[in-house]
Amino acid sequence: MALTHVNVPGIPFDPAPARPDSFIAPARHAAPYAALAALPRLHAEAGANLALSRFLARSAPACMILMLAGITALSLSGGGSLKAGFAWSALLLLGIIAMTRNYIRGFARSLRRVPLQEAVSDLRILLLYSGTAWGSGAFLIMPDLPAPALVLAFALVPSFAMALCLKTEAFFFTVPVTVAVASATVLDAWPLDSLVAPIILAAGTLIAGLPAVQHASLKKTQATLPSH
Repeated sequence: MALTHVNVPGIPFDPAPARPDSFIAPARHAAPYAALAALPRLHAEAGANLALSRFLARSAPACMILMLAGITALSLSGGGSLKAGFAWSALLLLGIIAMTRNYIRGFARSLRRVPLQEAVSDLRILLLYSGTAWGSGAFLIMPDLPAPALVLAFALVPSFAMALCLKTEAFFFTVPVTVAVASATVLDAWPLDSLVAPIILAAGTLIAGLPAVQHASLKKTQATLPSH
């Protein structure tokens, strides 16, 4: 009987060698592509965390601005009783201490233990409180009939300094300051109140909104740039 008459069941012999990648599970092929697809999201998260960390880092110079501005305001105002000046200083100092504590708790320790979102939320609330405390000085330490230049400086100089330091986040400080000082100008009938109050509100809106507009414009410009 010839060998060609033998009928052996089964898979015929294939002389071609098997490829090494044929033994790899299909899921392993998809893993690198999934990791590459996640890179943009990880990059965005890293950028957001960096921005939050920088915001927390700016709270320390913001406290210095408030301290120096408060000392200057007390020395230039010359109005109000000693009790009112002490009360305003205590309110402002409370906000400064709270922001310093939040900075130490949320930024200055090990990065692996930093609760960024929680610390940033607390800092925004503290800025809102500090702005309200500063604005209350218009009722507590201002003279009975302050000069318009003094009122404008009291409302706008610290707001502008905080905007330079905190950028878009200064909104939480500037809004209560300008609203409180403009309200005191009208309620106490200070000189040129019908002119000073609108100037304070308009300038405060510009100071609070301009960094946000610049930030949005920068992000739009970056989005239009070609990626390499």
